[in-house]
Amino acid sequence: VLPWEQMKLRMLNGSHSFLAYLGYLAGYAHINECMQDDSFREAARRLMLNEQAPTLRITNVDLTAYADSLLNRFANPALQHRTWQIAMDGSQKLPQRMLDGIRMHLERNTAWPLLALGVAGWMRYVSGTDEQGNAIDVRDPLSEKFNAIAEASSDAERVNALLTLKEIFGDDLPQNPVFVDAIAGAYRRITRLGARQAVIETLKI
Repeated sequence: VLPWEQMKLRMLNGSHSFLAYLGYLAGYAHINECMQDDSFREAARRLMLNEQAPTLRITNVDLTAYADSLLNRFANPALQHRTWQIAMDGSQKLPQRMLDGIRMHLERNTAWPLLALGVAGWMRYVSGTDEQGNAIDVRDPLSEKFNAIAEASSDAERVNALLTLKEIFGDDLPQNPVFVDAIAGAYRRITRLGARQAVIETLKI
């Protein structure tokens, strides 16, 4: 992946996915609604600058200015980006948008609490019911596998059950106790507090 493409995948697409999963769960139908929530806006900015930017190879780019331009774009109500639509096909998007960056943090022993929350938000989303108990129309090539896992596992078992999907997580991440603990902790935060409060609490880490 070229450095420019990597920057777009991790900063733009990665934060878009984060907002899509957690925003949908919090009841926001569009990305610009997420941006009207100060906690979501701050989380997206920190995700980009504190967690994604340090993983990039690109040079001679003002990443702070890039992040702020993306936040302004996300806030534009004319774009009408639906959280449900951006949440589609996460199994195909998660590796490049979030997991590759997490692998670098694991190698470097650096902090990635918002990336963990993003992955956990995806897990909560593909479990198929929202926080009011309504069914989520999960559109993904692996949706049948997600349904089977959700039916066969309790909330406490869900993270480990989804980590068996090697086509997403590979062989390495499910074997990494630091990774598993971080995702499990973030998932518990979402199920205990709800997505919006989980974002607020994660900003305190």
